[in-house]
Amino acid sequence: MGWAKKRVQQYKKGKKASWLELRMLEHADPVNLILAIVGVIMLVYGLWVNSWLWILIGLGLNILGHIYAWMK
Repeated sequence: MGWAKKRVQQYKKGKKASWLELRMLEHADPVNLILAIVGVIMLVYGLWVNSWLWILIGLGLNILGHIYAWMK
């Protein structure tokens, strides 16, 4: 059993997570990780070609990944 699973079990028993632990568990979600990677690639490409559309799509994907993790 990994660190994250042990911590989640502790949280279910009533232990409070620190702010940093919550951020780490949020970013450990596979969907959030994939959206973040694709979003960063699109963001960097948009900055490289100076295209606002790519920049907004990249930012949108990152925000969408965070919203998915927050709702879950």
